[in-house]
Amino acid sequence: MNDSVDNVTEDWHKYVTLALSEVPYSSQVIFSIALLFIFVASLVGNVLTCIVIYYDKTMHTVTNCYLFNLAVSDLLVTFPILIIIYQLLTQKHELFQYNNGVFSCNFVMCIHFLIIGVLWNNSILVMTALSIERYIAVCYPMTLKRTGVWQRVGKILGIIWTIAVLETVPEFWMLEIFNSESTIICFSTPSWFGRIVMAVSAVLTFIVPLTIMIFVYSRIALRVNHNNVGHFDGAVFNSGFKKKKVNKLILTLTLSFVFCWLPCFLLKALMFAVHYKKFAHLHKWWSVANKIAMFNSWLPTVLNPLLFSAMSTKFRKSFKRLCERKLRKRGVRSEKCEASSCEREKSTKYYQVE
Repeated sequence: MNDSVDNVTEDWHKYVTLALSEVPYSSQVIFSIALLFIFVASLVGNVLTCIVIYYDKTMHTVTNCYLFNLAVSDLLVTFPILIIIYQLLTQKHELFQYNNGVFSCNFVMCIHFLIIGVLWNNSILVMTALSIERYIAVCYPMTLKRTGVWQRVGKILGIIWTIAVLETVPEFWMLEIFNSESTIICFSTPSWFGRIVMAVSAVLTFIVPLTIMIFVYSRIALRVNHNNVGHFDGAVFNSGFKKKKVNKLILTLTLSFVFCWLPCFLLKALMFAVHYKKFAHLHKWWSVANKIAMFNSWLPTVLNPLLFSAMSTKFRKSFKRLCERKLRKRGVRSEKCEASSCEREKSTKYYQVE
C-alpha cells in the first residue's frame, strides 16, 4: 500500500516538474503585464470605493458596510500580485518554483495560501451574504427591522472571516515540498486528504455560493417583475434601480461570479478527480490553464468596484459630491492665498521708494 502511494507521488512529482518547466519566458512577461493591469485597476477602484463610503455619511448603509469590507479585502489581496510579478520576471520559472531554498518556498506559500486564500474566500462569502441580505430586504423587509442592524452585520462579517480562515487552512496542509533537478517545487499532491479537501473546497467556495446566488437573485427578479412597482428602494440595491436595471444587475453579478471562479475550481477538480496519466500528454497546456485560473481569480478585485459601486447612481452622485467638495476647499484656499498676498502688497506699498 505504501509502495503504491509512494509510486503515485513520485510519478506525480515527475509530471508536475515536466509541466512547470516547459514555460517560455515571453508568456511570463505577458502574464506579468496582465497582472499589473489588474493591480492598477483594483487599486484605483477599491481605494475610491473605500473613500466614498467612508467620507459620505449618506453612504453608511448596511449594503455599503458589506461593500466596504469587500473593497478592503480586495485591496489587501491586490498587493501580493507584486510578489508574483517579481517572481515571474526575475526567476523565469512558473509559479511555485524556487531557486532560493526551502525557506523561500515556505514563505511564499504561506503568503499565497494563508493570506491570498483567506481574502479570496472572504470576498466570495461577502458576495454571498450580500445577495442574501438583498433577498431578505426585498421579500421579507419586516424581518430586518426587528433586529439590530449594525449588530447583525458585525456578527455576520465576523462569521464570514472565521469561515474564510477555516476553509483555507486545510489547503495549506495539502502542500508538499520536493526537489526537482534544478529547483524546489511547492505543490499539492494527489493524496486522499488532498482529494477530500479539494472536493470540500469546491463545494463550499463555489457550488454553495453559486447555488445561493442563483436562488436568491431568481426570487428577487420574480418579486420585482411581478410587483406593480417601477422603482425599487435604494436600500436594497444601493440605488434607485428600475426593473430592467435590477434584472440586468442580477444577471451580470451571477455571470461574473461564474466567469471569475469556474476556471479555478475546474482546474482543481481535474487535477484531483482525473488520474494524471490521462492528461499527462496535455502538460504543455498546464501553464496556460494555471495562468487563466489565477488571472480570473484576481479579476473580481477589478469587477467588484465596477458592479457594486460604479453602476450605482447613488455612488456616482456621492463621488461627484466628494470631488466638488474637494474642489471648493481648494478654491477657498486659493482665494485666501490671493487675499493674503494682496494684503501683503498693500502693506509693503507704503514702504516702497518711488
